Amino acid sequence: MAINNPTVALYTLGCRLNQYETDAIREQFVMRGFDVVPYSEIADVYVVNTCTVTANADYRGRQKLRRAIRSAPDATVVATGCYAQTSAEKLLEIDGIDLVLGNAEKGKIVDYVLEKLPASPPEMHVSRRSELDSFDNRMDAHSFEGRTRATLRIQDGCDQFCSFCIIPWARGRHRSRPIEQVLDQSRSLLDGGFKEVILTGVHIGEYGTDLDVDITLTDVLKDLVAIRRIPRLRLSSIWPTAITDAMIEMMADPSNPLCRYLHLAVQHGHDEILDLMKRTYTTGMVENLLTKLANLMPDIGLGTDIMVGFPGETDAHFNAMYSWLESMPFSYLHVFSYSRRDKTVAAKYPGQVHPDAIKERSKALRDLSVHLSRQYSTHQLGRKVRVLVEERDATGRLTGHTDPHLKVHLPGDDDLINTFVEAEVNETAEDGVLALPV
Repeated sequence: MAINNPTVALYTLGCRLNQYETDAIREQFVMRGFDVVPYSEIADVYVVNTCTVTANADYRGRQKLRRAIRSAPDATVVATGCYAQTSAEKLLEIDGIDLVLGNAEKGKIVDYVLEKLPASPPEMHVSRRSELDSFDNRMDAHSFEGRTRATLRIQDGCDQFCSFCIIPWARGRHRSRPIEQVLDQSRSLLDGGFKEVILTGVHIGEYGTDLDVDITLTDVLKDLVAIRRIPRLRLSSIWPTAITDAMIEMMADPSNPLCRYLHLAVQHGHDEILDLMKRTYTTGMVENLLTKLANLMPDIGLGTDIMVGFPGETDAHFNAMYSWLESMPFSYLHVFSYSRRDKTVAAKYPGQVHPDAIKERSKALRDLSVHLSRQYSTHQLGRKVRVLVEERDATGRLTGHTDPHLKVHLPGDDDLINTFVEAEVNETAEDGVLALPV
């Protein structure tokens, strides 16, 4: 009689980098004979890759772990990721968690699971920040289940220590992946049939500053573009100070695969708050960059992270930020609320903003984001766009993205998935546009 393989269920919270590492963890389990099942099903092992950017992320991590414990009391339950890295003792207090593993321990997570004896006490394995000083290529992901776009991790950690941010403690010191490994991994992804590669990390604009060779993110982009098979190359979230003239020239060149898209980690639209945050730029610097980008590429997709409720943010600060954002050529805003984090400077700042005010300000900016997105979509009506078709959605339509990251819905057969389609935009939709192939 055949013996079923052990099963594992995985759940990811937080950023693109966390999702990338969950994909790598999934591959590790599959290589060791595990079958992957949905998190909603009964499994032998549950892994929650946690986030700790906000208090809500901490709460959701605990919630997902407790759900696994209730669903399968005999399963091995593992907490890993940034919340596990910074608050391992708190997680160990949850009855039913078997393993708490820091970010550096993700690379041998299957070993920890297999070596854990049944009914033995819970274990914690967490490296200190000072020990997170080299790039860990054990966490490479080569397949991205159900996706046509691949993520390539080129950097990890951060030494910036913005006053609100816990990530330098969670992710460790800034460290770059050697360029030879970046190029090898990109070739592997292209061999796997992916049509788009997204560069990710914690602070990718700092790429190369820790390496012995003289290399920057701009150099990485040029080297990747030199791989002629790469159809599309995209940057994930990046500081506005990291955008160089050479990058802009690459984006503006229609023959260059670097996407006309940027998600800028601006954080706020008032210089006094940016200074309190310990950011290294002003709104004027960001405005100059945005003006240059929009003048050269009127259809560029521009998104940004914006925080509301930072300590000391008054109504005047917020109103000035709202007006500034309204006047900038952003196509969407990623709005999130300030969350007090232990070990950060801002946790001790005076002027903590009332939760009701934060909620009201967040809603105002989210409404503004909807307006900006609709405005950007409306400008595409009647235009021909090139879409990488990615999947069929719940409504039965094919969906994909243009290189400025406009979401497009269109009719067609499944054989169009993972291909580029020329289409004409004929209607706006709630989450993008509708188009017909041409």
